[in-house]
Order: sequence, then structure tokens, then C-alpha cells
Amino acid sequence: MTQNANKPDNKRAKSGEEFTKDPLKDKIGNNLRQLYDNVVNEPVPDDFLSLLEQADKGK
Repeated sequence: MTQNANKPDNKRAKSGEEFTKDPLKDKIGNNLRQLYDNVVNEPVPDDFLSLLEQADKGK
């Protein structure tokens, strides 16, 4: 193992400025929005609905 093994590779290191570029932020935002929409639109499993119904009856 060399001494530089734990140091970040400067060629691959990203600066904070690079992350704030609008196209990258837009791409991340769009992907997160798509993922969220997919999760929200998934049906609720019957087992979970049954548990919720049982919990409501217990009140």
C-alpha cells in the first residue's frame, strides 16, 4: 500500500462549484421528483390496510 492510497484522487475530486451548476441540480431534482412520484403512486398493500383498520377499531 502506498502513502497516497488514502488521499482523494485530485483528477476525480469534484469542487463545490461544479455541484452547483444548474444542469446538474436540475437533473438531480428531476430524478428525485420522479422517484418520489413513483413511490407515492404505488398501491398500499392489503396487509398494511388491514393493520390500519385494526388500529382504528382499537381506539
